[in-house]
Amino acid sequence: MELNKNLSKVKPSGIRKLFDLAQNRKDIISFGIGEPDFITPDHVREAAKQAIDDGYTRYTPNAGFRDLREALAQKLREENNIPVKAEEVIVTAGGTQALFSAFYALLNPGEEIIVPDPGFLVYGSQILLAGGNPVFLPLREENDFQIDIDELKRLITPKTKAILINSPSNPTGMLIKEEVLREIANIALENNLMVISDELYEDILFDGRKHISIASFPDMKEKTISIFGFSKSYAMTGWRLAYFALPENLISEMIKIQQNTAVCPNSVTQRAALYGLLHKEETKLVIEDMRRAYQKRRDILVKGLNEIEGIRCLAPEGAFYAFPNITAIGKSSEELSMHLLDQCGVVTVPGTAFGEYGEGYLRFSFATSAELIEKGVAKIKEGLAKL
Repeated sequence: MELNKNLSKVKPSGIRKLFDLAQNRKDIISFGIGEPDFITPDHVREAAKQAIDDGYTRYTPNAGFRDLREALAQKLREENNIPVKAEEVIVTAGGTQALFSAFYALLNPGEEIIVPDPGFLVYGSQILLAGGNPVFLPLREENDFQIDIDELKRLITPKTKAILINSPSNPTGMLIKEEVLREIANIALENNLMVISDELYEDILFDGRKHISIASFPDMKEKTISIFGFSKSYAMTGWRLAYFALPENLISEMIKIQQNTAVCPNSVTQRAALYGLLHKEETKLVIEDMRRAYQKRRDILVKGLNEIEGIRCLAPEGAFYAFPNITAIGKSSEELSMHLLDQCGVVTVPGTAFGEYGEGYLRFSFATSAELIEKGVAKIKEGLAKL
């Protein structure tokens, strides 16, 4: 039986491949999957338990509970400066579902979306599954992994439908500068393109930096699909909850997709997230504690990596990833990642898991304890000395 041909275009996850290899080994130190090592805040977990007792165990409206959408719209207006109404917010079963819904809504067969490279590995595969073509925009270390506006302009064709941006970035940990965001907005408006803005890491910023949403710029609300979530900010990866801020003309179409895929987001998760939003002072204290811990860990990791011969590492500005350059070691990203696993018991992710321009880099997640980071760096230093 012949299956959907788009499936053959999608490669297995390079991240999962390494974890499968590491699964049966003991004493592994993992800098692998990007997932907070914190548990969901106490008051949010208690709200979930209460929601179960209160009988929130049935289907919800396709777009999510109305009171949650109202609270999210208020958050977007106050914190992101995006002038949205509750009707323009749709709650989804996680950020990955939100991304796929955006691609599926926008793309006709053969149309293109410009995607950062290196970038989150599902971007390209989801575009292919939706029948489109990803067009990869190189992000270069010498440019602090910023989007090169001239290169972006050269990639636009009559088939281009949208530009995808991710700030802070997975895997580079860098933020898109405000002036670059404004130029991207101008390009989108001049060329009648949509922007898909992945802002899942908006609350994890370092050294006093502030998050900027491109949809807050003049005329950009109606040209931007903004994606936010609870997985990283609230340490709720397993709860599967995210949300869109959408242009008015896309709302009914996105609800159609939701009706025919997830049906609705998880009922209990929605009530728990709403409680966190309504008790925002308590929630913000927990988020800030996590952010401080990530910044401390970042400092330990970056300092340790930069002390290893053959490795250089920019300090990430947000998220919980470092993306060190390993070209001076003389091995490919995949070769070195396998060496570190085999010889040092340390899991990293080869940069090529995030695209062609990730060659020469490894991704380290510092969503693990400071003690394990120090131990892992020491193992890497010892293992590389034997190469």
